[in-house]
Amino acid sequence: MDAAVEVEKLTKRYGDKRAVDAANFALYPGQLVGLLGPNGAGKTTTLGMLSGLIQPSSGTIRLFGQPLERRNGDLLRRVGLMPEVAAFYPYLSGRDNLRVMAATYGVDARQIDGLIEQVGLTENAHRPFKTYSQGMRQLLSLANALLGDPDLLLLDEPTNGLDPHGQQRVHNLLRELAARGKAILLSSHLLRDVEEICERVIIINRGRIVADGRLDDLLRASARILLRTTDDERALTLLSGADRPGWIGNIAVEDGRLVLQAAPEQAGELSAFLARHDIYPVELMPQRESLRSLFAEVTGETTDGRPGA
Repeated sequence: MDAAVEVEKLTKRYGDKRAVDAANFALYPGQLVGLLGPNGAGKTTTLGMLSGLIQPSSGTIRLFGQPLERRNGDLLRRVGLMPEVAAFYPYLSGRDNLRVMAATYGVDARQIDGLIEQVGLTENAHRPFKTYSQGMRQLLSLANALLGDPDLLLLDEPTNGLDPHGQQRVHNLLRELAARGKAILLSSHLLRDVEEICERVIIINRGRIVADGRLDDLLRASARILLRTTDDERALTLLSGADRPGWIGNIAVEDGRLVLQAAPEQAGELSAFLARHDIYPVELMPQRESLRSLFAEVTGETTDGRPGA
């Protein structure tokens, strides 16, 4: 199966600044992948290059096995882009805006009412765009991205401004689209969106990809156990030795505790292993990582742009 998206050493420079720096990743049909990063990390630039709106400085992009070129209109018609800020005609209704876009794209306008219903905009489709709330504008932009039934969806903050009901509706729609074989790359600063619907995440920071993998695997790899024992010095030697259990990763000493890279469910086995050597836990605290803490760890920032702990 060809990748829906495959990029190699993808780079975009603006003067001396690298907005995207040698990115490598692939996205396959049926995958719903979260693209995360602090403000200014390169997420929007990445989506712009994948959609053909921004010319890369270097590197390659292949869509469905073919090199992406600006003149390849047939290939780009398989891509649906939802930008962070969409431009529509303010005095036209939501429905009429979609009719204009359908004519521009050369797609069948008879699909419009179905798309309006899918995204939950039926009651407001007749209203002028200038009267729309932020949430309604997002829904119209999502319907616009779905025009022509594209195989690849590039979504920038799709649930921004939506109430919880609207967010859940969009989540369900995206799951349905992925189940139908659509490849979806979702950029969002709302980590709960990504945790709820994405099995895989790509985290970008200062233009470089700093994490890419299944969310469960990334969280498991960064989980920790905090430990104090009846003999910390001997425990450290034992747990650092060649005979230590294979599920223990890096070991450090922080604030008077041993910090082990290990899954929380290994806490019982850890206690038993130490007991066999006459060492007993005084304090044993499993810490399961969250996406928020993983994000802060690999980027050095919280999701609101402040330095991480």
